[in-house]
Amino acid sequence: MLQDILQNIISGASIGATYGLVGLGVVFLWLTISRINFANISSAMLGAYLFITFYGMNLGFFLSFVFSVALIALYGLGLRQFIYEPIRKRGGGRLEFVVATLMLCTFWLNLIIVAYGALPRPFPPVFGKSTDFVSIGSIKISVLYLNIYFVIAILMVLIYILLNKTLIGKSFRAAAQNREAAALMGINVKFTTSLSFMMATCVVGIAGILLAPIYFVSVELGGGAIGVKGFASAVLGGLTNPYGTILGGVCLGVLENFSTLYISSTYKDVISFSVLILVLIIKPSGIFNWKSKRV
Repeated sequence: MLQDILQNIISGASIGATYGLVGLGVVFLWLTISRINFANISSAMLGAYLFITFYGMNLGFFLSFVFSVALIALYGLGLRQFIYEPIRKRGGGRLEFVVATLMLCTFWLNLIIVAYGALPRPFPPVFGKSTDFVSIGSIKISVLYLNIYFVIAILMVLIYILLNKTLIGKSFRAAAQNREAAALMGINVKFTTSLSFMMATCVVGIAGILLAPIYFVSVELGGGAIGVKGFASAVLGGLTNPYGTILGGVCLGVLENFSTLYISSTYKDVISFSVLILVLIIKPSGIFNWKSKRV
């Protein structure tokens, strides 16, 4: 019994941390423009499909990963340039931006179905096979989950260094706290906005690549379930705390695994969505929002 509990915590935390990466896409844009970008959800799906496309060209893991993330970053820049800026300049508000990004997400879902088909595709075993395990005493940990932990840990260290140890991070945090004051101090707010869009799509694209070995490469990665779980992670973190968002995702992933273990896998999404609704009702500022005004 204890062995099952520990293994479910480890695997659930791994998947949940990936949900947290999707939530980071919400956090970065909320901090800088106070908007929810539904087109970000499609970044997870696009990242996975781009990776298998490049990998199928025999480019190897590293180049496939770099090219996929680079294109997803350009996608984020395009979202700012061709959707956010035109709407902002014409005096549009949050509703117009939400509708535009929701329609774009629907467009990508349909385009992927036309280009690749609706059937899920297997992801190459670049992170290890699901049948490969590392034994620690009586506990068996999947190599796949360990590698996912490793990638997320590296990514979080890089994000921490960028946000807290560089001039770019200081500019980003200043613009997040007060855009007008940051502009008066000589900070290029346009650049920080572009950076936030690119960071948002990049982390979600990487999340899609990490989730693909578990969910397969399918339109489900760009569908509502993954997006809502990412949003739930961001809400648990209070929409302003990247590290609280990751922790919120971990809690959500563990909750899903235990609901599957003790109740039924049929209800795991229902439980996740119920948690989101309860948090929005009881504590809309977020459970892990210990740094509400800072990145």
